[in-house]
Amino acid sequence: MAAIVGIILAAIIVIVLAYPFFGRRRVSADGPDRVDRVASADALRHLLYREPVTLRNEYESGNMSVEEYEEQLGELRVRAARLMRDRSEHRTRMLEAELALEREVQRVRRSQVAGSDRDDEDGD
Repeated sequence: MAAIVGIILAAIIVIVLAYPFFGRRRVSADGPDRVDRVASADALRHLLYREPVTLRNEYESGNMSVEEYEEQLGELRVRAARLMRDRSEHRTRMLEAELALEREVQRVRRSQVAGSDRDDEDGD
């Protein structure tokens, strides 16, 4: 009986841990590239710190007009906001998966304790 519960628990753990990765890729219309961007803190850091500096340098050197600078800076801000939102949603999904896993482990532990209590009563 304990072996069966252990096998079921192991299967549930694997499914819960794998679902966010495989389920996300099937649903994602943007492909695996988007998943990689969400996972990359370097991409966000680049958008927030390096790109604005590059744009400012291009503007100050006279390679772009004020309108082009403001338009590109606005687009950059929108991209950075989307990336931060995606990262936040990704973290939320991971936390939800961890909480679901923890609840399942607690449920199995309670059922094992209840089962062992019944075995003890039967043995008396």
